[in-house]
Amino acid sequence: MKRTRRFWGILLVLIALTLGSCTIERSLSKTFLEKRESISILLSKPDFTFKTNKKSWEIKGFDQMSNSRQEQALIENSMFLKQIDDSLFLDSYFTALTAELKSFGINVFVMDQLTDFMAQTGSLYQVSVAQIEIEEDIFQYHVEETFDDTVVYFEDFNLNTVNINNWYEINKLNDSQAVNNLLYTSHYVMDQIEGQFAENIFTGEIKYKYNLFPMETSSIYSLAEVLGRKYAGYIFDYLINEYVFRNFPQSQRPGVYMHFDPNYNTLAPAGNDRFIFIQE
Repeated sequence: MKRTRRFWGILLVLIALTLGSCTIERSLSKTFLEKRESISILLSKPDFTFKTNKKSWEIKGFDQMSNSRQEQALIENSMFLKQIDDSLFLDSYFTALTAELKSFGINVFVMDQLTDFMAQTGSLYQVSVAQIEIEEDIFQYHVEETFDDTVVYFEDFNLNTVNINNWYEINKLNDSQAVNNLLYTSHYVMDQIEGQFAENIFTGEIKYKYNLFPMETSSIYSLAEVLGRKYAGYIFDYLINEYVFRNFPQSQRPGVYMHFDPNYNTLAPAGNDRFIFIQE
């Protein structure tokens, strides 16, 4: 009985610490949402994407090729990169990014609208998508299961995967304390596999039965749209946390990076679902 009480006592303390650990961050984030002034963003985008095929081992005689020939061969022998149209990809990405930023009440301008942007009042930010890399690779998927407590059966699969790697720069204008941060984030799409080990009741033979759902080039364009919306949220979270950092009590630093969910109007710790700050 004493152990049970002690366990619950420790659990309650841990919960209280968890909830209290981001009290200041939550309070400042709420203040930002309630009292923020007009926000305008000058959005700049790259003219093209960088394409990287990491499957060099599939190309015969690759090590004997010149650097220029290697680059050409990697694209020619790719499964997806050679099919991707940069214009379609970037249009899907930035159309979704712009629309989602506007849904947060942010005024969005492009470089052709620089004069209109500079005439805005409130907080002005330059958001530059410095680079987008589309990276083709293989994910080594391993599955195993133990039968009769002793025999381990396993299967290995090479699944196609495409990573979208992104580098952002966000700079607040007309602010002597502003820091031009370089930010990174990456997400992927890949082949999907569903299966399980099954034992033949007549022969005792065990096999892994599965269905493979190969990704298609259209999946990459769909991911571009999804990421455009997602990274708009990352940008808004960045603005929130910049405000938190600037207004945090002196001699202290925020311990939690906050995330705002516009669907439920809630604030919560972002965890790993956020930009990564790159030290330059």
